[in-house]
Amino acid sequence: MYYLKLVLLLTLTSTVATAGTLRPIFIRASCEGKSSSAALSSLKEEITASQKYELARSLYDEGRMDIVLMIYMSCVERHDVIAVATNYGLAKCYSEHNCHLSVDGNSIRSTLCDTSVAECGHMLFNALNDYLSHPSAIPFKLN
Repeated sequence: MYYLKLVLLLTLTSTVATAGTLRPIFIRASCEGKSSSAALSSLKEEITASQKYELARSLYDEGRMDIVLMIYMSCVERHDVIAVATNYGLAKCYSEHNCHLSVDGNSIRSTLCDTSVAECGHMLFNALNDYLSHPSAIPFKLN
């Protein structure tokens, strides 16, 4: 019985600790077409399913005052191809209406996807992960 309680306590503690370390991401997207909207939804699903990130509803991030990663995303589709441009930045809010934002101009990326939207969302998520996993990925700071 003692071991069961200990395992339960350790499991709950690690779950709470992991939940507190998720990095908030806010996406500002202009993806109006049917396929590009589905690709955006697929990216959001990838972020939600990850163990590293969580979607933020706004830069204010429910008042947590965390630094929020911004993804700017623009999509265009033609025939069976979706062109997606992304750019990353950081935001820090000091109140609901006082947010500071910095965009990394070096993070501009373009992705071409066929209409396999799940694969497109996965490619976009991998590009985000690649960007964030390099030691000099975010060379700019917010003050």
